[in-house]
Amino acid sequence: MLNRYPLWKYLLILIVCVVGVIYALPNLYPQDPAVQISTTNGSLGSQQLDRVTQALAEDDIQVKSAAMTGNNTALIRLNDAEQQLPARDVVDDVLDGDYTVALNLADSTPSWLTSLSAAPMKLGLDLRGGVHFLLEVDMKAAVEQRLEATASAIRADLRDQRIRYRSTDVDDNALHLEFANAEDRDAARDQISQTFNEFQLENRDEGRRAFLDMTLTEQSIKDIQDYAVQQNLTTIRNRVNELGVSEPLVQRQGPSRIVVELPGVQDTAEAKRIVGATANLEFRLEAR
Repeated sequence: MLNRYPLWKYLLILIVCVVGVIYALPNLYPQDPAVQISTTNGSLGSQQLDRVTQALAEDDIQVKSAAMTGNNTALIRLNDAEQQLPARDVVDDVLDGDYTVALNLADSTPSWLTSLSAAPMKLGLDLRGGVHFLLEVDMKAAVEQRLEATASAIRADLRDQRIRYRSTDVDDNALHLEFANAEDRDAARDQISQTFNEFQLENRDEGRRAFLDMTLTEQSIKDIQDYAVQQNLTTIRNRVNELGVSEPLVQRQGPSRIVVELPGVQDTAEAKRIVGATANLEFRLEAR
């Protein structure tokens, strides 16, 4: 005897299959080669975009579409991937201001599918291609900058308290202050210990010269380094947003390194210029 199920179960299976097919359709539409333009000064608009499209037409570069995609970004879709590099050169020549021009791949999903929140599957670097950056934060420079800032604050504080000092010197993870006599040093130590508790204070005498050595604690050094990495993470994420990359990866690796993966980005030189403006950069191109 054949198994029979209620009609609503067959209808439910049919609905699930139809919905699954609809949301899988965006994967059938290939991505368009595109040139993305962005700026941070707010001067990118339809007038600049019209100038660019006119210049591209004069150079026989076929434009599929050109539109503003945000307040300060525009996307120019091309018919041929071979024309991306020439198109970027034309855009660079037309726009002389503070603009970022990057090569990218743009989704071509129809509007009726995007209105249903249907989107193609996001492919990673191994399937879609792109670039991989490895940034290393200069931890020594971060500590030195904090010490220089602290030295400036201490000098201002001592002047306000009318405590005389001869010099301040930054060396490794320590700050050294020289005084004319031990009395001034002791007064300075009492004042400094109330405000700068991240240092270990130690008196040192060389003949008639009195010194106060301020050494950062291990925890303070770690806090400074963690803060430096977090600052760089925020800066890099903001710069990645200029490229308009979908599903970028920006994350910390180890104590001082930051990994940046940009799937689909083809203009590696521009990406390197934007992302690698600070820190020490180790760069390699992933296979496409």
